[in-house]
Amino acid sequence: MNRLFGLLIVLTWTLTFTSCSSNSFEEDLEYTQSTTGNEKITVDPVAMEDALLDLINEHRLSMGLNALENSTTSYKYAEEHNDYMISKNSLSHDNFDERAQKIASEMSAVSISENVARYYSSAETTMEAWLESATHRTAMEGDFTHTTLSVQLDKDGRPYYTEIFIKVE
Repeated sequence: MNRLFGLLIVLTWTLTFTSCSSNSFEEDLEYTQSTTGNEKITVDPVAMEDALLDLINEHRLSMGLNALENSTTSYKYAEEHNDYMISKNSLSHDNFDERAQKIASEMSAVSISENVARYYSSAETTMEAWLESATHRTAMEGDFTHTTLSVQLDKDGRPYYTEIFIKVE
């Protein structure tokens, strides 16, 4: 019985301290990565950004939701976060609160969320992975008006993705 209780405590502790971060802007943050991180691929980051934004808006429109307007103002924050993740060689939502506050201040945003991913070699596979994840799907299908997406390559040419969803009233 003590072993079961101990296991339950360890499991609870693990779930508590490994969950994705959240803030007052949006509670569901998550990241995802392809399991094929060592494959050599050739990715055009700008083309990938355009293709993935198109897929997300097509998905939203198919559900009767509004298309998201591209926010050039917040692009620098998505790009900086990709630089950060690449420098750490890991996915994270580190410093999300700070990014969200800056975007909210600059755009008068009332809600902000973020999806991150890495190593996906096409817009389609990234979109599929985000749709299969409840929290990614929630962000993509959320009550937002704007988005920005940065795709950047690490030194090995593997893509990192940061998409920020923004609601401006």
